[in-house]
Amino acid sequence: MTTATAMEYAGDSGAHALSHQQFEAFYALTARALRAYICRMAGSAAMADDILQESYIRLLVAPPMAEENRKAYLYRTATNLVIDQWRSQRRHRKWWSLWPRRQEAAAQSVELASDMGRLFQLIAPRERALLWLAYVEGADHCEIAAVLQLKEKSVKVLLFRARRKMEAILKDHGFEDSHD
Repeated sequence: MTTATAMEYAGDSGAHALSHQQFEAFYALTARALRAYICRMAGSAAMADDILQESYIRLLVAPPMAEENRKAYLYRTATNLVIDQWRSQRRHRKWWSLWPRRQEAAAQSVELASDMGRLFQLIAPRERALLWLAYVEGADHCEIAAVLQLKEKSVKVLLFRARRKMEAILKDHGFEDSHD
């Protein structure tokens, strides 16, 4: 894509492709937070780096969109890639369960994550995404709905359930209420 093409506007929607400078500015503004989000969702820094890169590539090849939609598109893409990876890993684990000796060797080579990281992995990817976006990113229900492609009213209920589920997991693993 040429710089002239990147600057062309698509209709009256205000949507346009990113120039090189615009992309660099957008990347600088969003990459760190997006990587932290993906890392927490995926549970792996290496996987987060791969998904981060793929998310930005998909943004670059996506049809032109309005500036206010780019961040939601980026987070939605990253979320979908994490879920796809999670499904792939689940299929892979199922395959490895058929070969017990290989499973033991693979398990020994995996480095353990922190306690909270492991506990966070006990909830579903969408619940992780909800909690991360709400409490780490500070996103409001409208922003979360756009990222996860949910109805805004559903976010409140799903976030409440995810929070309660995480609280139960924390209590089950010896973390008591510390905000009394």
